[in-house]
Amino acid sequence: MNILVLLKQVPNVSEISIDPQTLAIDRSRAGQVLNPEDLHALEAGLTLAAEKQGSVTVLSMGPEGCEAVLREGLGMGANNAVRITDDSFVGSDTLITADVLKAGINHLGNFDAIFCGANSIDGNTSQIAGKLGAMLNIATLTNASSIEFKENEIEISRKAGTGYEKLSASFPLICSVTSDVNTPRSVSMKGRMAAKKAEIQVLDNTVLGIKDLKSPSKVDSLFAPEKLKVGSFVDGATTVEKVDKLISILSDAQAI
Repeated sequence: MNILVLLKQVPNVSEISIDPQTLAIDRSRAGQVLNPEDLHALEAGLTLAAEKQGSVTVLSMGPEGCEAVLREGLGMGANNAVRITDDSFVGSDTLITADVLKAGINHLGNFDAIFCGANSIDGNTSQIAGKLGAMLNIATLTNASSIEFKENEIEISRKAGTGYEKLSASFPLICSVTSDVNTPRSVSMKGRMAAKKAEIQVLDNTVLGIKDLKSPSKVDSLFAPEKLKVGSFVDGATTVEKVDKLISILSDAQAI
């Protein structure tokens, strides 16, 4: 079984700043980390590979720096790593990103299962799994909070309102997962050392040949959340008195 896991390098959210000219996150000024939910996607892929005697490929789209997250994936147990990069891909929205990933996946060959994080902490759109599933014409399962691997299919459970719903799909498929789905394994020292020496395949647009790379999305505004420097405690002799004071504070701040 051939399994693909999509990994994304994202800026550390505590260091995010916005470029006022491009209205994009200035990634050069923030530390880069592996998107948290992608780590759980990788664990899901590695678990499935162990059950099905499969092979895991990790794929990331980005500059040379994103090879760090690919090597993290190799250190955890992935067999192969691929990076997609090209100057023409810079600033791609989710539609173009999905189109580029589709081209890369088709170039690499057929995969029985594709895993990715349900959400990324930078763009926060949760769109890639659905778009890729449609573009590749394969079944799509999203927001999995638990996964059960069966002979020819995957069954997931996901939050739905105040409850949960169960869904299943046969291979080939793409599945996005949340951080509730599993506990990722640690990277061993042996795995870390082997990952440092591993070769990473690089694909650019001379190989993929994507012609229309104009992102249709337009950003009207983008800003980093204001950092609150001061907190306060609500005092009172009784719980009722504390609640009354809190309501008054929130009302004065027009928060309620």
